[in-house]
Amino acid sequence: MKYLPVKHLQLGVLLFLLLGFNSARADELKCKDLYQLIERIIPGKSSQFVIGELKGVGDREMFEVSGKDGKIVIKGTGGLAVAKGFGWYLNNYCHTKVSWYKDDKVSLPEVLPAVDTVVTQECRFEKRFFLNYCTFGYTMLWWQWEDWERFIDWMALNGINMPLAITGQEAVWMEVWKSLGMSEKQIRAYFTGPAHLPWHRMGNLDGFLGPLPQDYISHQLDLQKKILKRERSFGMTPVLPAFAGHVPKAIKERYPDAKITCMGSYGTGDEYNAFFLDPMDPLFIKIQKRFLEVQTKYFGTDHYYGADPFNEMDPPETSPKYLATVSKTIYEGMQSVDPKAVWVQMGWTFYYMKLWKEDPERLRAMIQAVPENRMIILDYFAEEEEVWRNTKAWHGAPYVWCYLGNFGGNTEMAAPIIKVAKRLPEAESDPAHGKLYGIGSTLEGFGVNRFMFEWLFEYAWDKSVANVDEWLAGYAQSRTKNNDPIAEEAYRRLVHLVYNDQVSGVATGSLMQARPLLTGLKGYQRPNIYDYKELENILTLMLSAGQNSLQSSDYQKDLVLVTKQILDNMIISARKLVNDAYVNKDSLELEKQTAAFLGILDDQDRLLATQPEFLLGKWINDAHKFGKDSQSKAYYEKNGRVLITTWGNEGNEIIDYASRDLSGLISSYYKVRWEMFFNKLKANLKSGAPLDMDQSNREMASFEWKWTGEQQAFSSEAKGNPLEIVREIHKKYIESRQ
Repeated sequence: MKYLPVKHLQLGVLLFLLLGFNSARADELKCKDLYQLIERIIPGKSSQFVIGELKGVGDREMFEVSGKDGKIVIKGTGGLAVAKGFGWYLNNYCHTKVSWYKDDKVSLPEVLPAVDTVVTQECRFEKRFFLNYCTFGYTMLWWQWEDWERFIDWMALNGINMPLAITGQEAVWMEVWKSLGMSEKQIRAYFTGPAHLPWHRMGNLDGFLGPLPQDYISHQLDLQKKILKRERSFGMTPVLPAFAGHVPKAIKERYPDAKITCMGSYGTGDEYNAFFLDPMDPLFIKIQKRFLEVQTKYFGTDHYYGADPFNEMDPPETSPKYLATVSKTIYEGMQSVDPKAVWVQMGWTFYYMKLWKEDPERLRAMIQAVPENRMIILDYFAEEEEVWRNTKAWHGAPYVWCYLGNFGGNTEMAAPIIKVAKRLPEAESDPAHGKLYGIGSTLEGFGVNRFMFEWLFEYAWDKSVANVDEWLAGYAQSRTKNNDPIAEEAYRRLVHLVYNDQVSGVATGSLMQARPLLTGLKGYQRPNIYDYKELENILTLMLSAGQNSLQSSDYQKDLVLVTKQILDNMIISARKLVNDAYVNKDSLELEKQTAAFLGILDDQDRLLATQPEFLLGKWINDAHKFGKDSQSKAYYEKNGRVLITTWGNEGNEIIDYASRDLSGLISSYYKVRWEMFFNKLKANLKSGAPLDMDQSNREMASFEWKWTGEQQAFSSEAKGNPLEIVREIHKKYIESRQ
């Protein structure tokens, strides 16, 4: 980590105190941490900022940005408000939005703009939640401290104060299970491999791609300590895990009378089944207390605990009385260790599972069994369905309105900003909204639509951004680094075409990522529908922007994203031409159309190689960093390969759930599957044999699983000029048809 030069810190602290801070207040706002944040984002320029105290109204957080004596003055009611104020300055004066990826450079003017007015913003929501249990697999699986450091800075700049913090819990569980008589070997075999820990933690499967290496457990323990220290330094209140009933099958050996139920394994096989301990069993409270005691010893607490006893699983019993007892018992276990405990429950399962809608009393009983205001519900997928509207505002419980926005780390362009900009103000002003406690996001992966998440948290402080057309002008300038009417119009058209009400749902993604079929779709790829020709027109407009815009790295990244989506869309009509040739038994046309289809995949692979976040090689190289020798590096690589392809073992039903456009993944995996399929079509035309899809799928499954065990090297560094490659693709596919 790059630390602030001492002279800058001393000057900052002096100014900090001169503006009216007493020592207690200075300690509260963590002056040093805030100056170091500024220095990490804009090295060498932190001395141009002065941090000061702002007295708010009641408990609401506020910041104020102004100028004085050539300095940029940021005052706040707390450390996070100051950080948010700094982010506001970067966005509105420097036209810079800091990325959540450490590899993305922060582009700033050479001279920091002076602030010529006083701007004050007040946050309307007490809590701003971020992350999802799945994000720790689909995005953060191989993150080191440097990745987390940038990401935590990004959260601070966006005013997020309630991050999910579940890293490192396996070290806690190791100590807990040992104290209950299990051996280290049994415990590590119970844990899954690193890639599937999110679903192990949620009680969905055990042991898959395990046993979990002890080196990994120790690494994550140390990493979590750094994560929590930094998050708390900004005044965030991380949500730590709690026990919700998931236990090792082997615990039966020591507690043969324990009431334990098999909960399945997400279709990965009976040997990976997860098991649930009935909360009425006396062992339940014992485990809950022990876990929280050990966790608090290692990590401290902010009194928020995430626990989800029935995530995508049917409870052993569904009567309201039983569910109320489960809920009451889980909370009492938390409270016995931490009297201030607040249970944070994700609302996904209440949206997803029919049993909760069949009998509303089940949910009411579960919620109201917990003392008032001691359970917070995350309304998980509110852009699709606001569950609070169908549950009497969660039966009186505080809740957080959440935008999900991404499943599996899929990389399609989909972010319903216009839809959400309508729903959020309606919810906020609805007198029946109950205890709307905050807003947040529960994204499964970071994907390609970062602006939507930043807009969401901007809305928490500035309701005017609900006017998306006005907001767009500033957003376009943040991408182009200048005032460019052509680029602004392109972004406006892009928002109204693609980012209108298109939800990033399960089973949306590119056809090129799908297991090959001649017609229709089966699996997790369902391309979104809008006017594909208009998207091509928008790219043409974007390429006619001014030279200053075209040279902006942020604008070039958007050019890549739009071009990537155009190629994804083109594959739909390309497959139809392949099918037509096959149905017409035209061998020459089939050869022509399959070559054209595969050429689109080649162009996609080359385009994506220009961006570090779209490199399979980076994903694998980051996995290797956890290994100490060739054997352990291969182990981590296989974990990473499985998650984004087969997800489970050979022939399972979750294949390609986490599909994504990655350079290297397209060339070595998606393209090879299509080549296998096309070769079969050509052979069938030659022999006259019918297409046997069952045999084709068996061959695909064999190839897919074999691929997860390979160790082919891929580039982990971006290469190629993105602007030149976009222009080449535009000329090849769009200009040629005009």
